[in-house]
Amino acid sequence: MARLLLWLLGISGLALLVTAPQWTAGHPYVLHMLVLMCIYAIPAVGLNLMLGYSGLVSLGHMGFAGLGAYTAAVLMVDARWSFWSALGAATLAGALAGVLIGLICFRFRGHFFMIVTLAFGLLLHAVMNNWDEVTRGAAGFAGIPRPRPIAWGEGMISFGQLPNFYYLALALALLVFAVQYLVVRSNLGRILAAIRQDERLARSRGVNVLMYKTVVFALGTAMAGVGGVLQVSFLRVAAPASFNMLESINTVLIVIIGGAGSLLGPALGALLFVGLPEWLRLANEWRLVIFGGLLVLITLFAPTGLAGLLSRAWQRLARREGQP
Repeated sequence: MARLLLWLLGISGLALLVTAPQWTAGHPYVLHMLVLMCIYAIPAVGLNLMLGYSGLVSLGHMGFAGLGAYTAAVLMVDARWSFWSALGAATLAGALAGVLIGLICFRFRGHFFMIVTLAFGLLLHAVMNNWDEVTRGAAGFAGIPRPRPIAWGEGMISFGQLPNFYYLALALALLVFAVQYLVVRSNLGRILAAIRQDERLARSRGVNVLMYKTVVFALGTAMAGVGGVLQVSFLRVAAPASFNMLESINTVLIVIIGGAGSLLGPALGALLFVGLPEWLRLANEWRLVIFGGLLVLITLFAPTGLAGLLSRAWQRLARREGQP
């Protein structure tokens, strides 16, 4: 019964997302917020693979999202590439940067690793903010186009329309979550879990720790690049402030609040982190105070995040059903 209920909840949630343009008709702001939730969830999935499943705490994660965003911006605006070609190039750029920077960062451990990742995040932000000839500097890179219309039967799908762009954001988010699921359920996921639990033991068993750390770091930064491209294409502008240290910390909070090491953690974290401050605008003067207080309460009473809280509630329900 419990398993059937779980399937029904999953199908209902997916149906709710798919039909969002219908039940938000007349309220485009709600759909706008759902697009932003998808955009924030994508790099959070990449960080979740690194932090939750591998124990790699990166404090400069959104710097890689900015790298992907500006790579796509330059290619789409200056080189006239299509969105899809620029998306592929930006994803590859994020992965390559993850490999190169990861090989340097992995020379350090613990808090030193976090400091070095933070330093590289600040370095990437400084490049975006000061390389005026390429990134347009602090003023931002404006005029980034949406994806070109796609022929569909006798008509065209225009991504200039908010519902169509929402479906694009949702499709990319679901794709990233599917990749996360496949990684976690594969041999790679089991090896990463072993490295997280005891790196020395894994190395003594013949595991190439450096190689697997590099793979997951590159995968996480590639996902960050995807999120960056989607963000600047949606907002039509790339600004260095969108990829600074504060945004990297926010991404860490999304993963931790949602539940690090949980498949749905990034989605729950993005839903709360993006949606809740907007819902609290009714109490505009106190909304950040209320939001901060809720984050503290979640940290105190749900140390494994919202996903852990839901998992414990589900286990209790399952145990009750199993009792005679």
